Amino acid sequence: MPSVIYRAVLAVLFLLCSACARFENPLVAEEGPQFDEGLTGHWYAENADGRFEMLIERNGDEGRVLATEIETGKEPSTDELRLITARIGQQTFASVSGVDGDSNWVLFRFELATPDRLILYQDEDRVWSDAMRDKLIPGSDQTDKIRNSTVPASSQELRAFVLGYGSVIFKDPPAAEFTRLRDD
Repeated sequence: MPSVIYRAVLAVLFLLCSACARFENPLVAEEGPQFDEGLTGHWYAENADGRFEMLIERNGDEGRVLATEIETGKEPSTDELRLITARIGQQTFASVSGVDGDSNWVLFRFELATPDRLILYQDEDRVWSDAMRDKLIPGSDQTDKIRNSTVPASSQELRAFVLGYGSVIFKDPPAAEFTRLRDD
């Protein structure tokens, strides 16, 4: 049975994150864990298979996400997630994990293109595998044979790597776009 974070992340990206790396630690800014207030609110994305909604709110220095997947012909499924955001250079990143404390983190680059449009970019797992193999970050040198790598680097090591290689870690085009749901 897939973990909560795995199901939620797959739903967030409409099954596009099957090759995302997993992280033992979140990516945090030099100042520590943060939450980008611009993400606060109710977001949604739709495709032919259904709708995905996220209610994002502040929870201390991080965010809380209630992620609901509404597949056509099925009962809605809701998961609770932790969210830590970081601005590294000119880019913004989101680390997402289950609330159980035992879940690994998944990392996305995000843009608030407008206050009502959120764009997510998934990482390229191969970049992390290569970085561990080449000893640019801590990890097993055998990860080049494995998809969905688990990266054991600390938050500080991740920040340093992203600062140097951020432009090649995340795939174009965007993996998902969300629209802010406005209350009438």
